This record gives sequence, structure tokens and C-alpha cells, in this order.
Amino acid sequence: MISLLYETNLNTPLGRLGLLADDSCLIELSLQGLKGLSVRGKPEKERFKVEIEELTQYFSKKRDSFTFKIQIGGTDFQKLVFKNMKTIKYGKVLTYKELATKIGKPKAYRAVGSACGANKIPIVIPCHRVVSSTGLGGFGGGIRRKKFLLNLESN
Repeated sequence: MISLLYETNLNTPLGRLGLLADDSCLIELSLQGLKGLSVRGKPEKERFKVEIEELTQYFSKKRDSFTFKIQIGGTDFQKLVFKNMKTIKYGKVLTYKELATKIGKPKAYRAVGSACGANKIPIVIPCHRVVSSTGLGGFGGGIRRKKFLLNLESN
């Protein structure tokens, strides 16, 4: 049985975020608002009380990690990358190569980059903290948003 899905928008300094969840876990966070979600849910702001509060605190520099439950999807490799990405401390960055080495696959730095691009819960799974050895690298929400998040966390 498929559980009921819920959605809401959240206005942030980064723009409008789209949130998708079931009863217990955040499933997606879209940097393109609701239209960026892979599936749609029932509009329900109240369901997202904790997520909205914690994300608002994050953007106000009053929170550097999240306590709400998330549902991590993807391949086994992607899940390994996401799990290790979550250990990158607020205000810190790792290169794709460093993250690949950390997961025991030092030559898989391009695959790490692809996994970052497949992340359905950016900010919470902080793919913006993974950068290229020669610069910022890519970001599904665009380089301007990646710079914004890194700047938010570094000051």
C-alpha cells in the first residue's frame, strides 16, 4: 500500500522550496518549488511544522543540522554517498575526490558527482558542501544557490 503524500511550499532567502513527505519522513526538497517535485502530494502545511521550523532556523543561522526524519532513496552507491555527505560538518566542504576516498572508492569521484546530482533532499543531505578540486563544481539548484548556501554556512 502506498502511503499518502503531502506537499507544501516554503519561502526562503534561497527562493521557494517545495517539500514532499509521507506521514513520517521528508522524501523530497525541491529548489524549484512544488513544480520541481517528482510526484505531487496533498497540500498540507501543518504536516511540515517541524521541517519548516528547522529550515527557517537554518536560513536564520540558528541551526546547523536537522532532526526530522528523511527517506533516502537511490542506488546502494548513492545511499553510501548520501550517508557520508551527511557527515560533512556545517561550514566545511569536501571535494568529490575526498568524498570518493572516504567511501573507499578513490577513483569514483565522477560517480560521486553524479550521486550529488541525484540527491532528492538538498540542504538536508548537504550536496552543496561537495566541491570540485578546481572550483565549486555543479549543483542541481544552480551555482548561484550553491554559493549562497556555502556563504550562509561560512559566515
